Amino acid sequence: MQARLKKPVVHLLVAASLCAPVLAQATSARGEFGVKGIGASDCATAVREYKGGTPNAMMYGGWLYGYLTAVNQATPDTFDLATWQDLNTLTNFVIEYCQKNPRTSFAQAVFNLTAALKPMRLTAASQPVRFTHNNKPFVMYGDVIKRMGEALKHKGYYKGTLPAQPAFTGEMARAVSRFQASNQLPATGEPDQFTLFKLFGR
Repeated sequence: MQARLKKPVVHLLVAASLCAPVLAQATSARGEFGVKGIGASDCATAVREYKGGTPNAMMYGGWLYGYLTAVNQATPDTFDLATWQDLNTLTNFVIEYCQKNPRTSFAQAVFNLTAALKPMRLTAASQPVRFTHNNKPFVMYGDVIKRMGEALKHKGYYKGTLPAQPAFTGEMARAVSRFQASNQLPATGEPDQFTLFKLFGR
């Protein structure tokens, strides 16, 4: 099911490439800076090593997460750029972009991703909410649960009044299930990555 996440995101990353250099221009007068580690690899190498499961494969995700953490710290009015995406989802976004832009550096592909994520970022700290559904544990920012409820209600899947405090309620699970069923996803009621992408990605 990975391909279902990809095409819209590649378009976002291409558009974001127009503003990505703004994130990086923080050193020399000419906006130059040194890229450390595996981020200096070209995209063709990144795709080959990641998809081939080489010893370097996990390093790409580590470099991505490290960069996102630095951007979270350095960007004004930013708590977290990746509000719901897990490491696997984020890395697949970048690798899909790299497949279409093999001469670009892996670092530049990540810069483009951060620019694409910025409009959807959390601008203030949000407490994580832990819950279980179908005997599976989940952890989501409270503000993301609130956004999810609002999106489901706006689209007509959530019935009734949203809870005052962020919580994954029974009605929230039923709303997620209804949304999944209408979008050709397994109607589990679980707020998984595919579901959140469909919900927030349009």
